[in-house]
Amino acid sequence: MRRRSMLLACASVAAGLLLGPAPTASAATTAPELVIAGGTGEQSTGLVSVTARSDSAITSITAHLFADGGSEEVATVSEFALGSGSESDGRWTATTPLRLAELGTYRVVVDLTDADGDTSTTQSAAGFDYWRTADLHDFEVTPEQPDFSHQQVSVSGRYTITDPRTGETTPAAISAVEIATSNVGETVSASTDADGRFSTAYTHTYDGGGSVSPWLQLAAPGSQDGATVYVSPVRSDTRVLLDTDELSTVEGDPVTVSGRAEVWIDDDWRPLAGATVRALWSTDSGAAAVRPVTDTEGRFSGELLMPRSGTVQVNVLPGTYLNASAEEPLKVGVARATSIGSFSVTAGTNSRLTAQGRLYTGESTPPEDVHKVQIQYSADGATGWTTVTTVVPGFGDPEEGSLFQGTFTAPAGQGHYRAYFAGGADWQAAYSEPVFVQLP
Repeated sequence: MRRRSMLLACASVAAGLLLGPAPTASAATTAPELVIAGGTGEQSTGLVSVTARSDSAITSITAHLFADGGSEEVATVSEFALGSGSESDGRWTATTPLRLAELGTYRVVVDLTDADGDTSTTQSAAGFDYWRTADLHDFEVTPEQPDFSHQQVSVSGRYTITDPRTGETTPAAISAVEIATSNVGETVSASTDADGRFSTAYTHTYDGGGSVSPWLQLAAPGSQDGATVYVSPVRSDTRVLLDTDELSTVEGDPVTVSGRAEVWIDDDWRPLAGATVRALWSTDSGAAAVRPVTDTEGRFSGELLMPRSGTVQVNVLPGTYLNASAEEPLKVGVARATSIGSFSVTAGTNSRLTAQGRLYTGESTPPEDVHKVQIQYSADGATGWTTVTTVVPGFGDPEEGSLFQGTFTAPAGQGHYRAYFAGGADWQAAYSEPVFVQLP
């Protein structure tokens, strides 16, 4: 056996001389890579975290902390536990929280060593935030759906503060809290008590929904997570009860639109106070409107000036807590101003008289049953006026005056005459100036 071994050994040496030396394996080395280092995401824990990777297991991690802008090392952390990932590509967290003297953001330099003996020293792109944190508890907003009867919104909660220097969590006592209300752009202030609790209320007036968010006035450096509750008002149905459904007036004088507005709450119609009611008359050629506000009994009254007859639509306008009511029609008759001009009476033969003049009715001509002028006689020009004939004016431009003319027999040898337009629902009555006539 020994001889055989010697022969094998000699053979091996000979083979080596013939083939030359065996090649040596050469492996590329890669230094461990620091991905990021800093905190765990909760700035008050005092725990340093390191995310790194390498081509073999990472066996050693040491983090050096420096004050921001300083060169003096304030802490060294070398005890880490793998929290996620693998030993060659993972995230490690310090096993013991730091208790530093000062709050702030610290610069972090990390030494890494892997199983191959490769090392690296790298400054993290992120710093280590060593801050106080505020936490909100028992946050409540009620009601989240305010309505006409419950418009006030209450907001309450409790804040605590965790300080990484001590690791203690204590109430945020006697601290200011700013609350963004559901009235978009509006804030209200509150203050915490000794237990960190705060409470306040406001009236939701915004015509729509909005978010409610509190914010503790925490001295820097510090952080807190926001909380939001959405408030959405509920609208109630409304209605209008008019005092009358028909009114009349003369051109230039307003009509008074009045009535009562009601809101449907608690399964009943109740007086609607503080609501805006709109009375609107609108045509292609013009419009008129009035917007009275209801009193505590739901009553409203407003003067509306209309140039001509028409139908006015009256309804409650929508609001934060109100649906618009159905439109209630109100018929309004406006008698337009009229006049008679250029009136004259001339005497002919056989006691025949001819009267003529012009009837002015504004922008339009009255219908046939109204478009008539009476010629009237009075012996003294003041009393006892009687109609001696009725004539129909022409249908020319009413603004230039419609010409009328009539011939009749004088009732007496002398007397006073005038022209009279009786008018109607849409036209006012008109008289000419009296003229005296003496028969030859």
